[in-house]
Order: sequence, then C-alpha cells, then structure tokens
Amino acid sequence: MIFRYSNGTISSEDLTLCTVKVEGNQIRVEGSYNLLLKRKGFNTYEIYQYNSKIGEIKKFNLQYSMFNFIVSRPQLVAFMRGYENSVKIFTTSNTEVGEIRRIQDGLEGYLNDTYDPYIIIVYLVLLSNFSNTMPYPRYRTSKVSKYRGLIYFIPLLLILVYLIPLPYYIDLAIYIALLIVFYYFLVIRRVNAVPGHV
Repeated sequence: MIFRYSNGTISSEDLTLCTVKVEGNQIRVEGSYNLLLKRKGFNTYEIYQYNSKIGEIKKFNLQYSMFNFIVSRPQLVAFMRGYENSVKIFTTSNTEVGEIRRIQDGLEGYLNDTYDPYIIIVYLVLLSNFSNTMPYPRYRTSKVSKYRGLIYFIPLLLILVYLIPLPYYIDLAIYIALLIVFYYFLVIRRVNAVPGHV
C-alpha cells in the first residue's frame, strides 16, 4: 500500500485520508486514521489513540503495540541532510516493513500490506519536516596554481639583481622583465585556466 504526505495531508490513491496539525509539542492526525503524538524529549514521542497510549518512538525507532520497528541511523541521517531520498523501515529481525521516499511535492510511504498502516503514517508525520530538504552545498576547494612558487622566487631574484653591481638601465630592464613574467604566470594564465572563461 502506498501513502503520500503533502502540505499537511496524508492520502492514498488520490483519496485524502487525514490531516496533520502541529499544536505546540503535539502532532494531531485526524481523519480516517487518528493519532496524537506527544513530544516527550529530543526525537521522543508518545503515541496516543483515543486517549490510550499505543506506542512510543525514540530516535525514529518505533515501539508500536507489541512490536519494534527500526531505521538505519546512517541512512536516516543522509535522508535528513538531503543526500539520500529514501529511508527503509525494518523489524528487529531485519525484515523490511516499508520505505519512505522524498518526492517532488512531499513524501511517499510504501508499506508491506501485512503491517498496520499506522506504522507508515507515524513515519510520514515525523519525517515530513525533511520533505523539502536540499543537500548542503559541497564547497569546492580552490585550485592551487602550479606557478605559486614564483611568488617566493621572484622577490629573491629581485634582491639578487639589486646586489649585483650592474648599470642602472640593466637593473631596470631586468625588473620590468621579471614583473612581466610574474604578471603572465600568476594573473593571465590563472584567468585563462578558469572553466568557462572566454
């Protein structure tokens, strides 16, 4: 069975099943499926139905009725950060129960038909905060120019030329030549090496 979450509603086969409302530290699900999730701590919720506690979820591992359901921590973190677009749900015996996928307008939850739909609804509600997560930008490190050594070499060469007793006009010609070389390798060559530069 497939459920979809989008803009505060959960639907299946284009039929709206319930609405999701956040009220302070509570999340209320109302409609064909009714739940109340009460926040009890960081990533910890107690799950109620008709004023009776029916389960609890801690760090996205769900205890529901008499069963436990878990998600892979690395996969969950990758999903939350936007690097992965799906996260799978398993029983403690490593049987796959379902999967939550990020889609264009929200989340889609696939559930093995042998399991209670409330399982996938709880995960859709709690992961809805990450339905629009985009991956963090990967900053590119700037490329080090292979001519960087000239920055250190040319000043030493200028000092050496200054110490050699040469006529003034020869010193000046050497200085100008070195400045042209310096400008060519560290400015012009660098600009031309930038991708997309015309």
